[in-house]
Amino acid sequence: MTKLEFGPEAHRVAGFLERELPGVSFTVWDLAPLIPHMHNLRRNMVFVECDRIAVESVADLVGKQFLDFQVYAGIRKPRLEFKRADAKSTVVIVARDAKVKVGVEGKHPKIEKCLVDLLYFAKNDYLPISMWDVVDLWRFYFEHAEEKGLHFNELYRYSMRRYLGWFVSVFAYSLSKNGVFKLDSRHLSQGKKNLELFSLVNES
Repeated sequence: MTKLEFGPEAHRVAGFLERELPGVSFTVWDLAPLIPHMHNLRRNMVFVECDRIAVESVADLVGKQFLDFQVYAGIRKPRLEFKRADAKSTVVIVARDAKVKVGVEGKHPKIEKCLVDLLYFAKNDYLPISMWDVVDLWRFYFEHAEEKGLHFNELYRYSMRRYLGWFVSVFAYSLSKNGVFKLDSRHLSQGKKNLELFSLVNES
């Protein structure tokens, strides 16, 4: 499995939080290793995941410490808390979706979780990330699944937690039809059925 190498801004935020709140557990990651595969996104985003009770305190600390970052925060839906016109980057602080850290190894998430979370934020217009950029990113990782260590079953399981399993099945099926991605028969069948259902809705 290829380990994601997150950028200096993620390490800068993580280091600050570890010093200021040593008793709080965090998962921190950013878009530094992903931006090269997203054609329109130019500004980095640092994601901080923590227990819901800590979200407000973390947002206040980060917003006052990092004056060159704009800050989004929220339990479920992140909102813009610190707006800065000349911001170099964005920090997004959200609550963990479960007591068990799903899709996380150590202090950082796996690529499967990153992909699904970005899709979730873009689909719901929670953050300034376009669906086009997310689809570009997904396509890159599916096309290089073996090289990048992408595990489809893990991706699909996590997408179900975000109610996005339908998208994953259709996306993987479409790439599989074009010979870009090899999909097992069970998911191939499910993807085909979901795509047919969408076609029927569009025709009605």
